[in-house]
Amino acid sequence: MAIKKGNAPKTISAKLDITGGGESNTISLVFHNRKPSEIREKAKDLETSKDPFLPSLLLYLVKEWDTGYSLSIEGVLDMEDERPGLSDALIQGFHRVRRLELEGN
Repeated sequence: MAIKKGNAPKTISAKLDITGGGESNTISLVFHNRKPSEIREKAKDLETSKDPFLPSLLLYLVKEWDTGYSLSIEGVLDMEDERPGLSDALIQGFHRVRRLELEGN
């Protein structure tokens, strides 16, 4: 299949292995396939927003997840309070699964 402009998937399913804080977990989620330009624009908008930056950015990237936390500002804040650094890890996971890599050759 050829790579065609405008034909990228709208969402990306992922399973991320998360370790730390004395535990190891796998989180299944679906990311919106946001372009870097869209993320930059959202980050710029969040600079003047009263909403917390990192939770808002994470919610912009994640369409659904299989955690016990609600997919909301409150849910992300609760998650981060219980498992510090998880929001950042999920954002890193977004960038990893979105990035294309060469296979073979």
